[in-house]
Amino acid sequence: MNVKHLVFIVNKFSRNGGSIISKLERVMPLFECTYDVHITRYPKHATELSESLVKERKQDSIIVAVGGDGTLNEVLTGLLNADSKPLTPLAYIPIGSGNDFARSLQLSFNLKESIHKIINTTSSTYLDVLIGESNSGNIVAVNSIGVGLDGMVINSLEKNKNKQRIGKFSYLASVISAYFSQKTFSLEILTDKGTYTYKQSLLAVCTNNTFFGGGIPIHPNALSTDGMVDLVIAEKVSFFELLTILFSILTNQKHLQHKKLHSYRTAFCNLTITPSQYGQHDGELISQKVDQLSVKTIKHPFFI
Repeated sequence: MNVKHLVFIVNKFSRNGGSIISKLERVMPLFECTYDVHITRYPKHATELSESLVKERKQDSIIVAVGGDGTLNEVLTGLLNADSKPLTPLAYIPIGSGNDFARSLQLSFNLKESIHKIINTTSSTYLDVLIGESNSGNIVAVNSIGVGLDGMVINSLEKNKNKQRIGKFSYLASVISAYFSQKTFSLEILTDKGTYTYKQSLLAVCTNNTFFGGGIPIHPNALSTDGMVDLVIAEKVSFFELLTILFSILTNQKHLQHKKLHSYRTAFCNLTITPSQYGQHDGELISQKVDQLSVKTIKHPFFI
C-alpha cells in the first residue's frame, strides 16, 4: 500500500495535545503526503469521528490516532463499530500520559519518526485486540481489561482529575493508596484450561501487552501476536507483601512468582465477580461496576 494521505484524529486534551497541531503543521510539509486533522472535543468523540471517517476513507489513506492509550482505544472502537470489510488499518502516534501500547511495541515517541514510519509502511501488522462482554456492555482494549484494585485506582484518578499526570511511579503510589480502600471479592474463572476459584481476590486483569498503568510490566511475557489472553490474579496480601510485589515489578519483574499472584494464558476467560467491582479498559473507567466479564482476542490490522 502506498500511503498518500493521513487522517489524524487528535486528542488535544492529552498530555501533549495542546501543541501537537502546530507541530504537525511544521513536520508534514517534509513529506510528500496530504493530511487532514480532526480534533476531539468531548469524551468518546474519537469513536464517533473514526466510525464516520471510515465511510469516507480512500484506499491510499490511513487513519492515525494521536493521543494516549485512551484515544487509541476510542479510535479503534469506532473502526470496529463501522464493521468495514476488509478491516480498516489503524496507525498511532503516542503523545498521551500512559502510552503503554507504544511502550510494549517499542514505538517511537518522536513525531517526525512516527510519521515517516507510517508513510513508509507497505503492509499491515495484525495484532491482537481484547474484546470483552460484561454486564455494562461490550468492551474493547489494546492493553488490558481489569477489575478490582486497578479499577479502584482509575476511579480515584478520574474523581481527582489526575489522569494526565499518570506515570509508572504515580500509578504505583495510587495502588498503595487504593489498597486500603479495596475490599476483597470472590472470583470464579472459566478458561480453556479449566475452572478456578479465588475467594479473596484483590485484582483480576486480562492483558494483551506487557505494560499497563503508565509503564508497569504487569505481565512481562504477554504478547499481542499470540492470539491469547494473559490473565493475572492477585489474592489478598498484607501491606508488606504488596510493597514486596511492587518492588519486584520495578526491579526484576519476577513478581508473578509470588505465591499470591497467579497467571493463566488462555484463548478466552469468563469471570464471575462477587460483589461487583470497579473496572478499567486501557486506563479508562468502565461505565458501571462489573460482575460478569468474558474476554477473548480478535486480530486487527495496524500500520506500525
